[in-house]
Amino acid sequence: MTTYRDAGFLPQAFVNFLCLLGWSPKNDREFLSLDELTAVFTFEGINRANAVINFTEEDPFDPKAVWLNAEHIRALSVEELASLLPPFFEKAGLVATPDKLLAVTPLIRERIKLLGEAPAAADFFFLPLLAPYDPAELIPSKGGDAAMALRVLQHALEVLPAVNFDHDSLDQELRAAASHLGLKAGQAFQPIRVAVCGRKNAPPLFETMALLGRVTCLARIREAEAYLQSFA
Repeated sequence: MTTYRDAGFLPQAFVNFLCLLGWSPKNDREFLSLDELTAVFTFEGINRANAVINFTEEDPFDPKAVWLNAEHIRALSVEELASLLPPFFEKAGLVATPDKLLAVTPLIRERIKLLGEAPAAADFFFLPLLAPYDPAELIPSKGGDAAMALRVLQHALEVLPAVNFDHDSLDQELRAAASHLGLKAGQAFQPIRVAVCGRKNAPPLFETMALLGRVTCLARIREAEAYLQSFA
């Protein structure tokens, strides 16, 4: 029980999971709120077979429990979810103010299945410096090379100082930059995403950059430029 709690399972998700171990609703629904469970529970739905929980030493959580928890996380409001995250950020050693955490939460809500995954999904919003990463990650996956990534970052350093740092302005300017360089949007965005986040798998780029702010984004892009120059 404490293992599930400490990993970031919601109580309502865990109850939902436990109910489905020995009982099935008539309509075969699996994701149910506590109110819905109370309303639809009947003794007729109790299964005769023994309940089975699937887990291993490497993966201690039943996949259905994890899936249900993710669904319950998505059912929370941004404010509710943000209010549950501070203990996990504190445990990870990240200083997350309530306002900053509230702003970050909608960007990671779809990307986590357990509350305990939130710090790893969002650490780059709170770290003053990114952890070292492989410069090869900056190179676009399809048809890219270090020279292409370097051109993208250098052009970004030219245009971003004058851009309003909001979603729509960044979207318009960076798509125009990709066109100017003769690149597809994905090719141009990957070096910038990795530069500002330290990884390819990250929340939406423009929202992320707007939240990080101009100063942080430019500093990280300059650092990535130096990475690439040494890599090449």
